[in-house]
Amino acid sequence: MYHRFDRRQFLHGGAALAAAGLLPARAAHADAARGGADLVIHNARVLVLDKRFRIAQAVSVKNGVVQALGRDREVLRLAGRRTEVIDAGGGTVLPGINDSHLHLGGFGLDFPPFTYEVDTATVEELVEVVRGAAQAATTPDSWIRGQGWNDNRLPRPPRRADLDPVSGNHPVVLTDFSGHAMAVNSVVLRLAGITRDTVPPVGGVIEKDADGEPTGVLRETAQGLVSRLIPPFTDEEISRGIDTAIGILHSLGITSVTEPGIGLDRLAMYEKKAREGALGVRLTALLSAGVEPRLLGETLAAYRPLQDVDPRRLRVAGVKIFADGIPTAAKTAWLHEPYLDGSNGSLVIAGATVREQVANLHELIAIAHAKGFQVGTHATGDATIDAVVAGYVKAMGRRGGDPRHYVIHGDLTPEATLRTMARRGIGVNMNATIKYLLGRTLDPVLGAARTDYQWPYRTALDLGVNVTSASDAPVTFPTWLQGVQSAVLREGRFGGVAGEAERITVREALATYTRTAAWQDHADRWKGTLEVGKAADICVVGGDVLGVDPHELIDLPIDATVLGGEVVYRREASAAPAAYTGAASRWHARGTACLEGGNCCCRVAHS
Repeated sequence: MYHRFDRRQFLHGGAALAAAGLLPARAAHADAARGGADLVIHNARVLVLDKRFRIAQAVSVKNGVVQALGRDREVLRLAGRRTEVIDAGGGTVLPGINDSHLHLGGFGLDFPPFTYEVDTATVEELVEVVRGAAQAATTPDSWIRGQGWNDNRLPRPPRRADLDPVSGNHPVVLTDFSGHAMAVNSVVLRLAGITRDTVPPVGGVIEKDADGEPTGVLRETAQGLVSRLIPPFTDEEISRGIDTAIGILHSLGITSVTEPGIGLDRLAMYEKKAREGALGVRLTALLSAGVEPRLLGETLAAYRPLQDVDPRRLRVAGVKIFADGIPTAAKTAWLHEPYLDGSNGSLVIAGATVREQVANLHELIAIAHAKGFQVGTHATGDATIDAVVAGYVKAMGRRGGDPRHYVIHGDLTPEATLRTMARRGIGVNMNATIKYLLGRTLDPVLGAARTDYQWPYRTALDLGVNVTSASDAPVTFPTWLQGVQSAVLREGRFGGVAGEAERITVREALATYTRTAAWQDHADRWKGTLEVGKAADICVVGGDVLGVDPHELIDLPIDATVLGGEVVYRREASAAPAAYTGAASRWHARGTACLEGGNCCCRVAHS
């Protein structure tokens, strides 16, 4: 499965290198532009990540694009006195990582004092975090935000009865690791007017105790009863958080992200940063569609195309629709066959009946498609995914082209639906890092067979579907090496293998974070591979990504990151943010997928 070179083979070439697809020395001269290179990276395993999976020893960069590839000796001849030269030390060089579903705007805010981590093993430990936050608060009634509690780890969700004794007059809102549920104290319930008689919105759940009183746990759309009350972060805080997030992404080798479900105010902030040269990643944005056609119509009417912004740095690709919940202990994803306890989730689209909800879902898709927008739809349950794909096919029948609509998450996509997606050019954006987080914990919820199948990478790739991988950060920490490891091994954080039949190779997993992610961005002609003439977005890994035992992938360091030919991160020269250092140590220590809290698409889309 893995092709590994020893040092002698790699440096001295010969038949072994030719057989492995190493680019010949003449490629360096035949494709090089005249004049010296701006940057040369050598002594490396350069993975071009094209479909032939070619490998070189060195790569040169000029004017922000890949200038040449080949053997060390030939490419180094392009270096002049002003050329920056990086010796990769035998490590791996590959295209800059493209995290194709990441909430940049929220990621940097998920650190104290903005947000506290509550991913604990016990409710008692969680309560102590809240106690500490209340004691550290500078005003007696300020809001305390937390993120990360996990239904699959805790014996039960935290409740107002747990939080009230330690929170005083502070409103407390603790969102779970996925963003699909929150736990609040009694102060928040009073502020929101939530009582035993409150009717939850469509798709929402207000959990109650044996006496019929709200416990403080709100799921899916019921969170909206509270989220509208939470004081928003200031523009300055959000901007500072974005800058922090970008610095962390650089340290992980990530050069491109897709942010799904943003509002026009957040877009304006990105536009300003892009104009000022302060947006340090390539950002593809999806506008939030809302839950009914009227809301999407209002958003599109107010939207104005970006002006004086490099579309290769910031681009609005389309809209993000939020269709259902998640197939975890929350049991809010809409399934064809119910969960093991007989319950089922539902669509969260507006509508009094399932038929009305599906009709509104299809209308949302049709409106966006008719405007020429790409559509990404959060859909995890198989019933929801089938409804979404049917809507895509219907809309594409009206207007062809190559919209590259895709399913976000696609946890339980049926095989027949995957065939339709492959035939119609519909992609799927999967989450191997969340698979690692969940592992076999869903056996009591979905049953063993569906738990094994969840995120069917192997089936989808074999059927010809364009599959991308993403962290959904801050739901999981955005380390793509963990994602590759999980896609290859299917091993869970709490032990066991969940879906050996859905394992893929390291090479296939790498493509989901680079080449295919560029396809999703409609950018595969200019980024996603290290072919000559394409963007010089580069990630340098300190180790043999192809040859190392997959269990050790997570331990490989990122040595350097290059964006558009500019070195934006060097491990030996960079001091990682303190918040990142702590999060990274937690990731390695216990494999946690939560970074100081976080929020996924639903919370961001509804905020």
